[in-house]
Amino acid sequence: MNNPLLNPWFYKLNQTLEDGDFAFTDIDLSWLKENKKNTFCLLNIASQLDTCPAVPAGRDLYVLSWFFEPFNQMWFREVYFKNPQAQFIVISDMDPNDICNYDRVKFFQLIHHSTWINAVRSKNTRSSVTELSKRNYKLSSLSSRLNEFKFFITAKLYKHNNPETLLSWNRGFDIGSKDQYVFDTHGMVHSDELLQFKDFLISNKINSQDFENNPRANSSFNHPAYLDSVINSVNETQCQSRSPDFGNLPTPYITEKTWKPLFAGNALLFTGQAGLKNKLESWGFKFDYPWAMNYDESFYDYQRLEIILSQINWILAVPISELINMSRDSVEHNIELAWSGRLETLFRHHNDKVIEELKQYLG
Repeated sequence: MNNPLLNPWFYKLNQTLEDGDFAFTDIDLSWLKENKKNTFCLLNIASQLDTCPAVPAGRDLYVLSWFFEPFNQMWFREVYFKNPQAQFIVISDMDPNDICNYDRVKFFQLIHHSTWINAVRSKNTRSSVTELSKRNYKLSSLSSRLNEFKFFITAKLYKHNNPETLLSWNRGFDIGSKDQYVFDTHGMVHSDELLQFKDFLISNKINSQDFENNPRANSSFNHPAYLDSVINSVNETQCQSRSPDFGNLPTPYITEKTWKPLFAGNALLFTGQAGLKNKLESWGFKFDYPWAMNYDESFYDYQRLEIILSQINWILAVPISELINMSRDSVEHNIELAWSGRLETLFRHHNDKVIEELKQYLG
């Protein structure tokens, strides 16, 4: 837990019962070590397809948690079906969705976002936020790596070549066969149209303002994508909301990429997983914008992307002064809530109740 390479705010590190202290960040799960059942506990799962953590077979109970990495459905299904005798506890800040259809799974929803909030607050001050009327860009799209929705949104903005947009990426390009038709086997018109930009984007990688947009290294919103833009396209780490073999994934996966524009006073164009807007509204944020946002409820990714790309057309056709006036009320409400400290109190109260439920469940 004292690894000097880790940013103290983010523990992207697999932890098992043998690892020692589970009192990471603001949630204390160290009491799980006292459980005497034939249990394997893996917390803070950071599993990629090529580096999935090892899980021993034959246990009666598996306790798994996701907080700082997206839920990996392929890894989970492999562990689940290799252990048909076992019960599973899944702890996450995401909505369970179709994971509840797995009959040996019990889901506990902690809210862990106070970690991200504290990190953003520690790197910034409210006084540094630029007044909306002084912002020069209608829309910004800032990405660490271009994949999934980020590729198509970047290509769309390049096609417009509008001086009132700001787009940047700096850690390469990752577009695969699954992205080519945006998770729809039949393809969509916009997807085919935008694929022509693939070679152009590869050969024209930019690094605007030498900005390092890395969640481990960066919580600062001191960048034109936030401070000089009215609307930020929230290019979250994970965009895929549904997979054929799993169904509706646990969503939404929310990181500092969402919290930074809220703290910086941006209006939001939601381009992450389904349910991102609804989740934030349940915590008190307000998004009374004139552009369409009902796509947030759809788990069909190609449908959501179609609407997002059409809303970019709408936004770029509206004068910036009108965008400012139409979004000001929500922006001012959200920035006050983000800086107020009320969210941490709300989250900790919820977490305390869930921890007690979890303890009672394990007996």
